[in-house]
Amino acid sequence: MAKKKIPVQPASQKKPVQSIFKFPYKVKFALLFIVTLCFYANSFRNEYALDDEAVIQRNEYVQKGFSGIGKILSSDAYDSYYKQNNANQKLSGGRYRPLSIVLFAVEHQLWGESPHKRHAVNILLYILCVLSIFYFLRNYLLRTIPYGEDIAFIATLLFAIHPLHTEVVANIKSSDEILSLIFIMLTFIFSINYLEKKKITTFICGMASLFLALLAKEYALTLVFLMPLLFRLHSNRSARKAILSSLPYVGVVVLYFIVRIGSIGFPHQHTELDILNNPYLLATPLQKLATEIFILGKYLWMLFVPFPLAYDYGFAQIPYYSFASPVVWLSILLYGVIIYGALNLLKKKNVLAFPLFFFLLNLFMVSNFILNIGTTMGERLVFHSSLGFAISISWGIVFLVKGMPLQRRNLVVSGLLIVLVIFCGMETIRRNKDWKSNYTLFMKDVNTVPNSVKANDNAGAQYINLSEVTKDTLRSDSIAHVGLKYLFKAIRIDDSDIDGYLNIGIAYCQLINPDSAKWAWDRVRHIYPAHPNLPGYYSLLGQIFTYTGNKFAKQGNIPQAVHEFETGIQCAPENPDLWINLGGTFFNLNQYDSARNAWTKVVQINPNYPNLANYLAMLPKQTAN
Repeated sequence: MAKKKIPVQPASQKKPVQSIFKFPYKVKFALLFIVTLCFYANSFRNEYALDDEAVIQRNEYVQKGFSGIGKILSSDAYDSYYKQNNANQKLSGGRYRPLSIVLFAVEHQLWGESPHKRHAVNILLYILCVLSIFYFLRNYLLRTIPYGEDIAFIATLLFAIHPLHTEVVANIKSSDEILSLIFIMLTFIFSINYLEKKKITTFICGMASLFLALLAKEYALTLVFLMPLLFRLHSNRSARKAILSSLPYVGVVVLYFIVRIGSIGFPHQHTELDILNNPYLLATPLQKLATEIFILGKYLWMLFVPFPLAYDYGFAQIPYYSFASPVVWLSILLYGVIIYGALNLLKKKNVLAFPLFFFLLNLFMVSNFILNIGTTMGERLVFHSSLGFAISISWGIVFLVKGMPLQRRNLVVSGLLIVLVIFCGMETIRRNKDWKSNYTLFMKDVNTVPNSVKANDNAGAQYINLSEVTKDTLRSDSIAHVGLKYLFKAIRIDDSDIDGYLNIGIAYCQLINPDSAKWAWDRVRHIYPAHPNLPGYYSLLGQIFTYTGNKFAKQGNIPQAVHEFETGIQCAPENPDLWINLGGTFFNLNQYDSARNAWTKVVQINPNYPNLANYLAMLPKQTAN
């Protein structure tokens, strides 16, 4: 009897993953392009703002166009600015970031000082950055995981629309951030492509991209750790092979340091005594550490809630914290969870460990833990880390909805993204308007960060500038007094605030109150005796004291007139007008010896002074003893 065949059950097969976004990837590229452009289109017409003056407008190397590129490649980013202000290097380790400055020099050669065209370039660079991120995530990092393309699209969209990026895109100087991330993405793309296809051209392109990323900004130093991590997670290589594969890229980093040291010297910790460049100057070591940890938590909060935004968070907007503060321990807890998650995913060789380490390492670069970066925190400083954040959040969104029915899942994710695009778009477009000019930025943000010395300094200076161009005297004086309100607040917070005292002096000159101006500039001379602007300011005071002295003389207030002339001479001893008028006042008082001494001083300063001989001839002849 024939045996009855038992039917073999076919092996169970996994259900194919149903993508959330089924439209072609070219359409996704187009959507990312359009959304990014719409978010920043209203910044095309912006002017220069904030650090654009130091890096572009007052950078003599940029102003030379092509002929200045050699000097740019061999100098600190702020070398020209320091020279013009008779200052030394103020930032620890220096700032060797020539790539964006070379771009500015090329732009100057092509179309001169057009801020609008520079803004257009910055927007295009940001769009290119967004598209390069999507290309890397879709085609490489997330290619093999379930819902990889969906996560790549959501992550790139979240990155593109994040309002924290307004400072980077709307401020021309911050193109260094964008260029850095573009070339980091290209380094990842070319390096993996080389491992897969072994084409020498892609290997060379990967090495060149890393070098350019380093020339853009120091963030690419993290690739010493990220490259072997990427090779291990993406290509499933052993730790040994991943490290060996990354060694050529370490060689590029070594080459970069050779070039950097040859250009700006060996990296060093600079002890800066200006609290605006060293915000932890007055903090104890424990306060410094606690505050740095708090700021890491604040970065995380602002990645979720990017409002309100400000261009400065320096002294003393963020107070010093201690380890008695619960928010410091909350920050420690949150980052402990993130680090644990990253290590756990790494142990499982899960590729999603990469965005977490990308987030952590780039944030570490701006944490102030190792090197003083010259500020407590800044929105531009979280630009790179926000990519790791966006990828992780996107994975979380997809993970939460993957168990839903397809139609509901698509509706939930699409609805969430539409809401985010609308709200982020409203905030980004509004914030772009704040970056229209120094005036709009400083007037807005001084209310957002009212305890920032720099914000109060800048707002005060803008009011003083406005008062100088206002023709109506009463209105001009009223505006100057508003500016003084902000400037006095700045020096109350920091009594060594040089910029505050300088601008107070300018305001009082505008108000024809030279005694108060002298008080402010004497304070500057006490803090910084060699300040390059003081000679010019004291010369201006000499002219004003000449005016006020003559005014009091005409009113018959001779003692006050003498006081004005003598005080003016303290400020500008080489001003012949002061000595002439002082001598004339003494002559009218019949104090001929004092008049002779004053006019004799004019002979020493300017023997050709008009009518000087006639003045001397009026004096009675001296009799021999």
